[in-house]
Amino acid sequence: MPQQNKRRRKRSALFAPLSFLIICAALVFGMSVFFRVSGIEVEGNELYTAEEIIEASGIEHGDNLFFINRFSAISRIFSKLPYVEKAVINRSLPNKLVIVVSESHAIACVSAEDGTWAIDRNCKLLSKASGDDLRGLIRVEGLTPIAPEPGQIIAPGDAESPKVSYLSAILTQIDALNLRSNISYIDISGISNPSFDYLGRFTVKLGNNENIEYKFQCLLSAVAALNDGDRGTLDLSIDKRAHLTYD
Repeated sequence: MPQQNKRRRKRSALFAPLSFLIICAALVFGMSVFFRVSGIEVEGNELYTAEEIIEASGIEHGDNLFFINRFSAISRIFSKLPYVEKAVINRSLPNKLVIVVSESHAIACVSAEDGTWAIDRNCKLLSKASGDDLRGLIRVEGLTPIAPEPGQIIAPGDAESPKVSYLSAILTQIDALNLRSNISYIDISGISNPSFDYLGRFTVKLGNNENIEYKFQCLLSAVAALNDGDRGTLDLSIDKRAHLTYD
């Protein structure tokens, strides 16, 4: 009897991992046979068609829902469609994918050796721009992209790279506060004190790259307290207040 129990335990010890492997193989086989992509939906797109986004992702009908490399698909979308700012790919069982995108919009333009480029608030190069494309875009001075490519963040060289992060912080505030129509240029030549025009009446000096959100709030408060005919330089670089020097 003890010998019989021993043999049973040995068989159990052998069958347990074998059973586990069989179950795993069955699951993998089931996933490879079933859960094939039969529908792909796109949400949030305006500039690009759903077909363009699906094609850029590289995902095709018939691909396995669980074996798709979503990170690679998103990377392909970013590289081929520069106006896509964010992308998420969600599975919708049993056989559908949903690609949700958020698109960039041009807010400014910067000059390079090969022409003028539209950029978004993150300083991403979107496309070359000329003529009507430049209408309403803020002109950036003092920053020149090197070997610009669509979909890439401005690369001005190591010495100039702090200008990119500062410019992005400025453009982000302009975009968030919907001030684009009030500003025609930004001069980022001096990284310690960039400036821009405001309402065609003021030159605004920002000082160092710190407390940018607060400085923009100071700007709006100061202008609201001034008369319509006031003109001059609003200096936000001295302390936590806006200082006006009249023209």
